[in-house]
Amino acid sequence: MLGARTRLLAALVVMVVACGPAGPAGRTSEDASTQGAGSSGDSAGTTAGSAGSSSSGAMSSTVTTASSSGSSDASAGSTGCEFICDTDMPGPMIDCDTFAQDCPEGQKCAAYDSDMNGAWDSTQCVGLAGDGQLGDPCTAEPGKTGVDSCDVGYMCWDLDEEGVGVCVAQCTGTPENPMCPPGSQCVTCQECVISICRSGCNPLLQDCMGGELCIGDFNGDGFLCVLDASGDMAPEGTPCELANVCNAGTMCVNQDFYPNPACEGSLGCCAPFCDLDDPGSCDGLSVDGVECVPYHEPGAAPPGLENVGVCGVAP
Repeated sequence: MLGARTRLLAALVVMVVACGPAGPAGRTSEDASTQGAGSSGDSAGTTAGSAGSSSSGAMSSTVTTASSSGSSDASAGSTGCEFICDTDMPGPMIDCDTFAQDCPEGQKCAAYDSDMNGAWDSTQCVGLAGDGQLGDPCTAEPGKTGVDSCDVGYMCWDLDEEGVGVCVAQCTGTPENPMCPPGSQCVTCQECVISICRSGCNPLLQDCMGGELCIGDFNGDGFLCVLDASGDMAPEGTPCELANVCNAGTMCVNQDFYPNPACEGSLGCCAPFCDLDDPGSCDGLSVDGVECVPYHEPGAAPPGLENVGVCGVAP
């Protein structure tokens, strides 16, 4: 964790992840959450406060997201609301358990949009329309019905303009004790019912699938692909309150760590990732006197991520 990571992450403000594009102030809209089944508009992200707890093997900590869709409940099996809630909306209809996959043979438990408002707000048993496995290309029925060409335990995600996506694993176990394959982590939308397994990434390469960006995993030691809710409108030095509202290549950090005057009064500020092997990677920014601070303590970085830093004020 950051030699400054304790400072950077422990003070990482309200690290809830948005499910729609955000303007410069870090608030969300619903645009990206209406892109069709499994689109990156419903990707997931993280909350702060749990930095330093890690996951390994098949076990993973749950990373929670927020949605601006208007759904009034949290993920399946949980209640209450912590962010962007509309208490006038009806609650979700949970007809099956996506973790347990408790539907009859020939069906799977899938998230769907019960009121056609663009939110994955309910679950139901749907007939299998294919047997796609992890990483296989897939298609999905329009309208977020939950019907797609992936097998039981998988969901068609990140659909492109031609309606083709990729099968991703749904989390197993329970909402309180989620499980994912090694190398991935369970990410759960706070105000919808999606819980899927996402793999790690390299923030210097930004090597996530389309519509996603690579930011720090606040529940572990590496990095995670989440929805890019920036709308490409939040470069470094932009005020932020949500983890995924900064442009790709940057992340929302405590304003004291990246003290851009424009961020005064905001919970956070968008700071760029940097390469520790490149002495000039923090030159020419909007904040003077910042340097490339190692994201991890010496010897704690996952393999291949030893050179990842964040531009900021060293502790």
